[in-house]
Amino acid sequence: MVSRVTDASGSKPSGGHEISKDEVALYDRQIRLWGVESQARLRKASVYVVGVTATTLEMAKNLVLSGIGRIALHDPREVTAEDLETQYYFGADDVGRPRDAVLADRLAVLNPLVDVHSTDDTVGVGYDLVVAVGTGGGGDARLPASRAVNARCRDAGVPFIAADAFGLFGYIFADCLDSHQYVEEQTDGAAADEPVRRLLRASYKPLDISCAAAMDIGNVKRAVRKYPPLVFICQALASCADCHGKQLSEDELSSIVRRSIQGRGIPDSMVDQALIGRVAASWATEYVPCAAVVGGTLAQEVLKIVTGKDMPVNNWFAYDALSGDGIQCCI
Repeated sequence: MVSRVTDASGSKPSGGHEISKDEVALYDRQIRLWGVESQARLRKASVYVVGVTATTLEMAKNLVLSGIGRIALHDPREVTAEDLETQYYFGADDVGRPRDAVLADRLAVLNPLVDVHSTDDTVGVGYDLVVAVGTGGGGDARLPASRAVNARCRDAGVPFIAADAFGLFGYIFADCLDSHQYVEEQTDGAAADEPVRRLLRASYKPLDISCAAAMDIGNVKRAVRKYPPLVFICQALASCADCHGKQLSEDELSSIVRRSIQGRGIPDSMVDQALIGRVAASWATEYVPCAAVVGGTLAQEVLKIVTGKDMPVNNWFAYDALSGDGIQCCI
């Protein structure tokens, strides 16, 4: 849901943020894209990230290079030899070290103006945004489940994003709370060369409510154009406590998905069995090109939230690398 909260005056939100000449020179190209005010908001922003994967690397790299203020990484799992195949910032000497500490060390070199560090904090309260990558429904005692993190964020009034990329597929889910305010530039008729800045609001749902939401699908052929079947598989995986880090057969994933949509008004025919088979073959694997797309898109959504410029995805983004489709929908 989106509502307008100001008129077309185009007045800028107050803030009085300033950035140095050195920062203007360093970030010149992106300042031309989104303006000094957005860059100043970005510099003051803090993001807590739980879960270090190839998707995390892509997102965090982009945020560091863009000049975000602070990134805290939490993932005490040790780097393995297998991680070296998908995490190009990891080296052989890093095997056995905590993932979060290794990635923080590598990212800090990219931009000394950004505070990047690992943390033992498992809560993530006190940040402007919390991002959970690859944590799903839990299953690994070292990482909290996405829904549990989202619930804590809701209690603390902090926006939340869950994301994952597995094989040739991936998703992003955003919960910017009940009222997220953002600025959008629009062109009005004859004044098309002078965009009007409008202050808007959008409302979001928490992950647990979205994953259990009843739907009026009606005609399946029309519904699949609005709701990509992949998103229902992603919802099932995001809620599954027994799926983390283990291979799933097509029959196992099919059972998980069918249980997830049961009683929600979503017919079984909405989710093609062949698609379930392709996702099952990709689950619990990482494919760097797909992670790069999902991680890059994830970084864009983070930037939208912390700068307040443009509307973040509301509320699902599902990516299929086989077809090249990245589709948004609200559930």
